[in-house]
Amino acid sequence: MSIRISFIVWLLGIGSITFAQNKSIESRLAAIEKLKPSPELVNELKKTLSTPGLSIKDNLAIQTTLVHQYQAMQLWDTCLNYCQAQVAIAHQQKNSLAEATFYKHIGSTYYYIPQKQNAISYWKKCIAIAEPNKYITLLEQCYHNVGVISFEGADYNLAEMYFIKAIDLSKQKNDTTSAGFILHYRLLATTYDVENKLNKAENIFQEIIAKSRAAKDSANLVESLVFYTNVLKKKKEFDKAILLSYEALEIARKINLLDGVITALDTHAGNLADAQNYKEAYKYKYEEDTLVRNRFNVDLNKKISEAEAKFNNAETKHEKDIAILNAKREKQIYLVGFVGLLSITGFIFYYIFQKRNAKQKAQLLQAQIKSVLDGEEKERTRIAKDLHDGIVQDLTAIKLQLNAGIDDSGTVNKKTVVDAVESIDKASKEVRNISYQMMPTTLIQLGFIPAIEDLLKRVLTTSNINYDFEQIGILERLPDNIEVSIFRITQELLNNVLKHSNANFVSLLITLKANLVTMIFEDNGKGFDAATVKKGIGFSSLSSRVELLNGDIKYEKAEGAGTMAIVKIPISNLI
Repeated sequence: MSIRISFIVWLLGIGSITFAQNKSIESRLAAIEKLKPSPELVNELKKTLSTPGLSIKDNLAIQTTLVHQYQAMQLWDTCLNYCQAQVAIAHQQKNSLAEATFYKHIGSTYYYIPQKQNAISYWKKCIAIAEPNKYITLLEQCYHNVGVISFEGADYNLAEMYFIKAIDLSKQKNDTTSAGFILHYRLLATTYDVENKLNKAENIFQEIIAKSRAAKDSANLVESLVFYTNVLKKKKEFDKAILLSYEALEIARKINLLDGVITALDTHAGNLADAQNYKEAYKYKYEEDTLVRNRFNVDLNKKISEAEAKFNNAETKHEKDIAILNAKREKQIYLVGFVGLLSITGFIFYYIFQKRNAKQKAQLLQAQIKSVLDGEEKERTRIAKDLHDGIVQDLTAIKLQLNAGIDDSGTVNKKTVVDAVESIDKASKEVRNISYQMMPTTLIQLGFIPAIEDLLKRVLTTSNINYDFEQIGILERLPDNIEVSIFRITQELLNNVLKHSNANFVSLLITLKANLVTMIFEDNGKGFDAATVKKGIGFSSLSSRVELLNGDIKYEKAEGAGTMAIVKIPISNLI
């Protein structure tokens, strides 16, 4: 399990400080914090801020929730500008609590972007105000956050100092059973573990485990047991480490904590391997890989079902539009009938023309939908082939390796086991690669700009192709369907470069102006043949995807040599 995950969980939870004294306001803010962020909630909070007679603490509580809305919607510039303005107002009014609070919010915003050095700078500004004023909650949060960044930067002495400060403040508040206190404590123990101060780390882990058992906090108990086994392995207490990781696994299974089960399986398999019990280690590692693969398949089927539902809805709407159009035409026929035979004749010609035109449009739409569906089916086939030819074959080979490495007397051939471990690592990497191709985590969490940067790096760097990527005018997230489409278009263009162009340099520029996204993709390869552009499956799939977004794509020869693709997608009618 990644230590970083624990850090982020605390950082996401620290923002809510209960300032409100008005119970109705406090209840509404608590409800808003649980809802999906939206512009409507932002407007509600702004309207509430204009309510006459708000207390200073109520006002600050509302503003804090407003900041969380901006952060959740990833409106980073809006959030930073708002917080900076509130810092200036608070400083002018000599409201030190508000000034310190907004410094903390600015630090948290920079952490999410991420610009961690800026985050530390603003958290320290908060500390400088909070320490003389004894704003204990703010201090505890900022001490913890600076400790996290220090740990990530391998400055363990500084991390230790700040975690101890956060722990001391929790003790001052007599708050030694909360999740926050346990998190401070566990991160301090992890710091001692990394510094090889094993006795200190062990004492803390044992205390946390005892507290978790007493509080019947199963999730935290699983996490603490897993972390503790790393200390035990360093002390060569393999048997105890194996017992505790097995206990963590059983608890995670009992409470149906899937991430906890996967983490505990990984840790338990590692502990068994370190104790040279390779046969048992393989069994648990195989179970972990099966769980990960099943989760991947569930996610894949869900995305395919969602895509099919969207196409079904589009088809239903299209049929409804045709039915409405036909009804209107029939009404027109009756009206024209009163005009006379000549008018009827004219209308018949018009009707035939319109019907033919509608049929052509319907055929075009069906062709576009079929092209995308064919692309999805092709992607399903590719993924199935990757799983069968890669993961399944690797697992079968590993099974045979291990069977071959055990003779009739039960003796294990060490080289065979080492080879099997390398094969397991290879299979794990293949699972991650397939998962990335389906829907990168970067695209979901951060948007298509960071995802495309990551895609270019992954695809081109390994192929020794240099690249340049710029974006202009994109200050916030675009609608999901546009972000995914731009990412897939970029993938297809890169595939064409790798398969056909023999290029050694790629340039990509994405701009947003007047609700129009423009992509200019250029390589310095051998160029293209016009017939290939019109008839190739890849280019056909690209054209269909762009047309479904009411966009346009055209190809030109780049300066000197190579290919230039220009894609334009409107967003005003798709939001």
